[in-house]
Amino acid sequence: MNATVWQHRISNWACGALTALVSLTVGSGLLALYRLLSAHALLHWSLPPTLTFALAFVGLDLLYYLQHRAEHRSKWLWAVHEVHHQSNICDASVSLRTSAFAPVAVLALQLPLAVLGLPFGVYVAAYVAHTALVFLLHSRTPRWMDRPGMLFNSPYLHRGHHSNAPHLRGKNLGGVFIVWDRLFGTFEPQCEVDSFGIGGVKTELNPLKANWAPLRRLLTP
Repeated sequence: MNATVWQHRISNWACGALTALVSLTVGSGLLALYRLLSAHALLHWSLPPTLTFALAFVGLDLLYYLQHRAEHRSKWLWAVHEVHHQSNICDASVSLRTSAFAPVAVLALQLPLAVLGLPFGVYVAAYVAHTALVFLLHSRTPRWMDRPGMLFNSPYLHRGHHSNAPHLRGKNLGGVFIVWDRLFGTFEPQCEVDSFGIGGVKTELNPLKANWAPLRRLLTP
C-alpha cells in the first residue's frame, strides 16, 4: 500500500477525532439549546411518528444541500469546508475529514427546526440516520453501481464532487438525495475522476494546521 495513502488516511482520522471532540463539547451544548427551544416551539406537530421522521429526514437533507452549496460559494464558509476537500484520496476515511468548526455550523443552522416544533427525539434520530448515510458516500462501490441516480446520491457521483477539477467540485452537492442537484442545476452525471484534492493548495496532514491554514489564507491580506 502506498505510504502516501496511509499518511492521508491517518490525517483524515485525526481530523475526525478533533471534530468529535468539538461535537462532544460545543455540539452537546447546541443540542441542549435545541431541546430548550423545542420546549417553547411555535408549532406543535401532531403527525404519525413515521411521517414526522420522514419529513424531518427530507428537511434535513434539503438543509444539507443548501448549506453545502453555500459552503462552495462563500469564501468564509469555504474556509471551514475546505478541510473536507484537502485530501488527495477519496475513500471511507474522508468521511471523517471535516472541519472542527463543522458541528457548530451544522447544528446552528438546524436550530430553527426546534422553533418550528420538530421534536428533539425525532430530530436526533433523523440527524444520526442522515449522517450515517452521507458517510457512505465516500465508500467504494462495485463498478456496476457507478451510475447516475434519479433520486438518490451515490459514491460515484460524490467522487466527482471531490475531484481536483474545479468545474466538478461545485457539482453533486446533495446528501442522501441527488434530486436537489437536478432541481437546482448542480447535477453532473459524468464523474470519471483520476485525481482528488484542491490543486494549488497544500494538503496539511497535521489536523490543527489543516483547520487553520484555510482561515489563515482568508485573513492574510
